[in-house]
Amino acid sequence: GHSETISSLAFSADGAYLATASLDGVVRVWDGETGAAVVVLEGPTQGINWLVWHARGAVLLAGSEDTTAWMWKVPEGSVMQIFSAHSASVSYGTFANGGRAIATASEDGTVRLWNPRSGTVEHTLYAGSPQEPCAVTCLCAHPAQAILLFGSEDGKVRLAQAESGKLLSSLAAHDASVETASFCDCLAYAATGGMDGKLCIWDLETSSLRQTCIHPGGVVEAAWRRGSPLLFPCSVSRELRLWDARSGDCLKTLTGHADAILCMALGYAPD
Repeated sequence: GHSETISSLAFSADGAYLATASLDGVVRVWDGETGAAVVVLEGPTQGINWLVWHARGAVLLAGSEDTTAWMWKVPEGSVMQIFSAHSASVSYGTFANGGRAIATASEDGTVRLWNPRSGTVEHTLYAGSPQEPCAVTCLCAHPAQAILLFGSEDGKVRLAQAESGKLLSSLAAHDASVETASFCDCLAYAATGGMDGKLCIWDLETSSLRQTCIHPGGVVEAAWRRGSPLLFPCSVSRELRLWDARSGDCLKTLTGHADAILCMALGYAPD
């Protein structure tokens, strides 16, 4: 049903729905079991960059090239909120602080924390400075704590408080654009990967670099195994590696792709 490239897709937390987003500016929601069409979500005037489901409900959030983010209720398809304050494409976004806040990041060099009920900006964080903005290149929220991690084109990583918007620390180790950031769900670790080929493991308790795991090409995404200090990054070097964040040891290398690996997902058996 989409008329342009599909840019993002995600299952709802309970698997009941699959949402697909496209550069045609439309989000389509499908039945997660049968594949039947459920609802078409419209509103943005340009392509959709990303989408994410709320962890505890059928609420869908998406960001657009037209500088806005939208939140819909599924399956009704009703618009719950429109978030408009960025001056450039909304490149990343997520629910934060247990779903009580929304964070969006943009090519305008800002991360904005929103009140989801009123649609107002509560805090603005900068990659670079207000006078010299630097495009935000990745954003993530901790699954249990009210903290955010975001990276930028200049190789900087910033850790911030999701309630107050306070910058907690600026982490420096990358020599090129930071492409991915993620939190471990069982230890006080975070991981960032960049086009310099580094996968950096950070100790959140001390805001210090714990390990640097080197790849032969830029790291574009990394996913932690649930409840584990092990993580898989994928890279433009056409391989996946499995790393132990505690020791920095590479446990396994998976090869077979003939070109850059740009995205990945880890599946889990039901509990």
